[in-house]
Amino acid sequence: MHEQNYKKYFEILELEPDTTFSDVKGSYLHLKKLYSSNSFIFSSLSDALEKEKRKKILGQIEEAYAILSDYYLSEKKQKSQTIKTTVSNEHVPEFDVYNGNALRLTREVLGINLEEVAFFSKIPLQHLENIETERFDLLPPKAYVRIFVRKYAEYLSLNIKKVTDDYMKQYENKK
Repeated sequence: MHEQNYKKYFEILELEPDTTFSDVKGSYLHLKKLYSSNSFIFSSLSDALEKEKRKKILGQIEEAYAILSDYYLSEKKQKSQTIKTTVSNEHVPEFDVYNGNALRLTREVLGINLEEVAFFSKIPLQHLENIETERFDLLPPKAYVRIFVRKYAEYLSLNIKKVTDDYMKQYENKK
């Protein structure tokens, strides 16, 4: 991260530069609510100067969030390209059958932590953990599992159809 380029935007959102996008979004929503005209904190302040200050601060908050959102999106695209390059250039194990353990091993070989997969794929962390450990009884309905496994395979740059088909066969047999 080019922390100097984005430092002021993190400061506007009252965050450290090494924070996650979830924290950025949470801070944005909190500050937006705090400085909105409906906020109880400012309800007794009705003079135009205070309204203009709040409007300016809200503008800065919106700008910071927009810029940091773009940054995290571009970082996501770069990370995805890096994974694809690593999968093609490195020795990533191939499996006859993809199960939860195969997904975990592939992820670990690529040096990716599960929180990162959850963030970029938008799959809840608990579901990813249950997919890897094959705790089928704790997973959501079949349609969701299929979508989650598909997105997980896509994030790891694996053969989406093979991974999804293999995992879903095991899911159906053990459910």
